[in-house]
Amino acid sequence: MASKLKVDKLSYKYNGLSKVLKGVSFAIEQGEFIALIGPNGSGKSTLLKNINSILKPEQGKVYLDELDLQKFAKKEMAKRVAVVPQNTTINFDFTVEEIVLMGRAPYISRFKSESSEDYQIANEVMELTNTAQFADRRIDQLSGGERQRVILARALAQQPEVMLLDEPTSNLDINYQLEMMELLRKLNREQGLTILIVSHDLNLASQYCDKLLLLNEGKVYSFGTPQEIITVENIEDVYGSKVIIRRNYPSNRPYVTLVDNRYLSSEKRDYKVHLICGGGSGRDLIENLVELGYQVSCGVVNKKDSDWEVAKLCDIEVISEAPFGPITEEQHQANLAKIKMVDTVVLTDIPFGPGNLLNLEAALWAAKEGKEVIVIDQVGIEKKDYTAGKGSSLFRSLMEENIIMVKEKYEILEKLN
Repeated sequence: MASKLKVDKLSYKYNGLSKVLKGVSFAIEQGEFIALIGPNGSGKSTLLKNINSILKPEQGKVYLDELDLQKFAKKEMAKRVAVVPQNTTINFDFTVEEIVLMGRAPYISRFKSESSEDYQIANEVMELTNTAQFADRRIDQLSGGERQRVILARALAQQPEVMLLDEPTSNLDINYQLEMMELLRKLNREQGLTILIVSHDLNLASQYCDKLLLLNEGKVYSFGTPQEIITVENIEDVYGSKVIIRRNYPSNRPYVTLVDNRYLSSEKRDYKVHLICGGGSGRDLIENLVELGYQVSCGVVNKKDSDWEVAKLCDIEVISEAPFGPITEEQHQANLAKIKMVDTVVLTDIPFGPGNLLNLEAALWAAKEGKEVIVIDQVGIEKKDYTAGKGSSLFRSLMEENIIMVKEKYEILEKLN
């Protein structure tokens, strides 16, 4: 059954306090995997409890297939919506099987015991969540990750159309976090289960979810794909944190790295560094400079070159040329135009052939224009010149300009800092 979950102008406040939720509206289509993100106090868990009717909205409605969830009887609600709470502590020594069978309660009449069908469904979800091996063990004998899978199995035993999870990975180590998210994605993809998950981990949410709902101060700040939501501007505005956004390979989804504020002066944020690189000679520098807060660009680099891929993952501007193709005059002029706008140009230790000789000319042009030019030269131009001497001649001309020569990449960081 197709199940569309819709939240319409929902507001909520705790007794006598200011509103925690303020006119929240959004819709989740059947089969979507959505993460609810936002800083502490933004209303994420409160919203989940309102959707599940644990709390009653002050205003607004929550609909499932256009039906008001507040009007559902508890058993009917449990057949369609399952919840995995943040706190999975169980104070009695039930076995795993007994806990999973609790998920069948909505289907069992009063004074009736579990049927063979109930046991079959419990066994199926235990197999699915890799908890069948613990069926006869007490829940207090399991690790945190194992116990979380059991609670998930209990929710699946309800055979819901929608599953709500409140930070299911918050107390798990990294292996269990990934295991849980992989399992949820499998359930979503293979069974069409609609999932709404509260998460503090922006990177897990970005990598696994179809869309992200970003809450801030009880309101929907933004709702869209990870690429639309995980941006420097959004994260800085909502979380107040300076971050770097890379693209995770091969998913191309955004990955957030916090910037160490000790290194992030206003001067550095405005300082522009342009790398003339290629063939992997600039990848470490690109990452280091971006992490330190500099505005970084590079070019001209062939598409699919390893430096080009790193530039794309770090979401910086790169002047590109066709794969394995020579630098055209058009891209050379684009490179010069970019160099005009930067503070420092770095020429990495790359070999030169007929196809990229214009990059060496660009470095020489930058020096003649009075730009600060830093040149990495570990092996000498003669060992990396494949242009019948043209590269060597240009390089010697470059050496005559007022440039900075270094042997190692780390020296560039010292010069800039």
